[in-house]
Amino acid sequence: MILTNYSIWYLIPILLLSFAVASLLYHYSKGAKTYTFKQRILLFSLRFLALFLAFSLFLMPSIKVKDQEIQKPIILIAQDNSSSILMSKDSTFYKTKFLNEIEETFKDLESDYEIKYLKFGNQAKEISKTKEIDFKDNTTDMSELLQMVNDNYSNLNLTTLIICSDGIINKGKSPLNQIQDFSYPIFTVAMGDTTIKKDISITEIRYNRIAYLNNKFPLEIVVLAQKAKGSNSVLRVVKEGKTLFEEKFSIDNETYSKQFNTILNADKVGIQRYTISVQPVDNEQTTTNNTRDIFVEVLDGRQKVLLLANSPSPDISAIKQAIENNENYEVESFLFNKFDKKNSLKEYNIAILHQIPSSNPEHRKLIENLTKENIPILYIIGQQTDMPYFNNVQKGLQITQTKTTLNQVTPILNSNFTLFSISTQTQDIINQFPPLQSPFGKYNLSANLQSLMFQKAGTISTDYPLICFSNSNAERIGMIVGEGFWRWRMQNYLINQTHSEADEIISKSIQYLASRVNKSRFRVICNNVFAENEPILMDAELYNESYELVNTPEVKLTITDSKGTKYPFIFSKTINSYHLNAGVFPSGKYTYNASTQFGGTTFAANGVFYIATQNLEAINLVADHNLLYNISNQSNAKMIYPNQIKQLKDLIKERKDIKPLITQTITNKNLIDQWWYLALIVLLFAAEWFLRKYWGSI
Repeated sequence: MILTNYSIWYLIPILLLSFAVASLLYHYSKGAKTYTFKQRILLFSLRFLALFLAFSLFLMPSIKVKDQEIQKPIILIAQDNSSSILMSKDSTFYKTKFLNEIEETFKDLESDYEIKYLKFGNQAKEISKTKEIDFKDNTTDMSELLQMVNDNYSNLNLTTLIICSDGIINKGKSPLNQIQDFSYPIFTVAMGDTTIKKDISITEIRYNRIAYLNNKFPLEIVVLAQKAKGSNSVLRVVKEGKTLFEEKFSIDNETYSKQFNTILNADKVGIQRYTISVQPVDNEQTTTNNTRDIFVEVLDGRQKVLLLANSPSPDISAIKQAIENNENYEVESFLFNKFDKKNSLKEYNIAILHQIPSSNPEHRKLIENLTKENIPILYIIGQQTDMPYFNNVQKGLQITQTKTTLNQVTPILNSNFTLFSISTQTQDIINQFPPLQSPFGKYNLSANLQSLMFQKAGTISTDYPLICFSNSNAERIGMIVGEGFWRWRMQNYLINQTHSEADEIISKSIQYLASRVNKSRFRVICNNVFAENEPILMDAELYNESYELVNTPEVKLTITDSKGTKYPFIFSKTINSYHLNAGVFPSGKYTYNASTQFGGTTFAANGVFYIATQNLEAINLVADHNLLYNISNQSNAKMIYPNQIKQLKDLIKERKDIKPLITQTITNKNLIDQWWYLALIVLLFAAEWFLRKYWGSI
């Protein structure tokens, strides 16, 4: 169909004009008489058509073009890469023949289907071939696989998901809840062994991850024994080669479970490693699950948080609960007019001021005393905040208001924030939090201000801080530029049935502000304990003599393991500091030494961290085929066994809902842009010219 930008009636004058020009040339000119009647008719026709097509371009004609694209059905084959697969009796088969059979089975379908391979365990990702599968992951997170499939393939012609697994999951959410909205069948291949073998294992350990010097803390250990009736064993708790607890026990049932309770003493500051082991029984299937390490951070005392409010607010209770979930902090909350320690603040490590300073003149004296005692402050700004005085007591953020109105603003995470890190789970949920009420006005930010989150007003993203921190002359100040945190906590619970993510934002902010200020000009920030499959992430900061962050020189780091092997690294530079991803290390104790040179001075920093062994895969070795069956049944598919893998080809071909996706797109294309249209006009003129030359007129 041909469309034009102007009325189609304009074709009539174009038709007449083309006819008139062609007629003048071949009916009324003197040269026309040299041709025969038939020759004139042919030449007239060529000239008329060429002129008509050329003049028609003034109407900007276009044509509708239909493009058809056929997308093959996508089949995803996801292989469980966890180590529990090889702890079954068929481990040799799974390492060799099974993976080859999968590739051979689906190779025949590649002409009609798009086959993609995935692996999951510690992390879900797409792979090119099954050769990348090594069954060495020490956790199984099927929920991450399903989320990755939904995020990356839901907008494509995904028709089938095949999960090859033993059904043993030890991380993440229940897959049965996730697949409720999936529209495609999920076939499962039931690997592993459902037979209960002779085994004794440590299944659960309950303890406080933080303890305080010279305090005692409880330790609870649950031991499970299967098919070991009549055997004897011993449970031990060891620290630095010294046995702290030991208890012998007899197994008097085929399925035997016992909880052991003991009290340990926190007698040394720092990260303390405790090894818990249960003595193996004869002919045990595996001893990997007989030993586990735990790490307890022993601190020199709880830090005390003062929470003061100008007036009652649901924020107060929400913030208090968020902080109290961290055992490292003790919170005292007051309304300002009922607080009687305004002149004796030394007992507090940090103060949270909710809508303080306000118009109350006593607030000024409080802030002066806090500043005098070098107590970090977290300001929560709202409707009652006295903005001019707030601008005077700190220089990190200046807010100029022409009228005292509030904006409804939602949070945007700042990916360049470096003062501390927040978990992936918290990052993922932040954009679902409801708005805070933030002061409307002009914002001026100092160079040493770092924003954890920015403000988004409606659909407009800004660089105005929502949660930010100022670090000037080693004095730390935090600001939450808005009231209504209690709504974040409620929304968090509605989404995940937990307050953990909202609480983490407050807890990490308090942890940063309340941490003892390091006056050194060079420092390395590093966690004390990492999981076995977790990358070692470190940050470094270098300050000049004015205590301003700089990152001009190169920072080198050496990590040394317990055997003395050294691993050298160089930090990458960020905006004004340094960052390093050292990758994944085996379990054990490591020391690190960092160094740099600046202004003729050599700076150094060192520390210790531990990699905790994760043997979650060895705790439970009984395959959960019931889970796999329910996944397939719920998605209108089928569960099969590894020796039936070739049946999958027929099961897929039999389904009528697994078919190509045909998409049609209709586009308007201007004729002036079409080479064939212009070529036709040129061809008509060229044919006319050639015939005239051939018949002797030229």
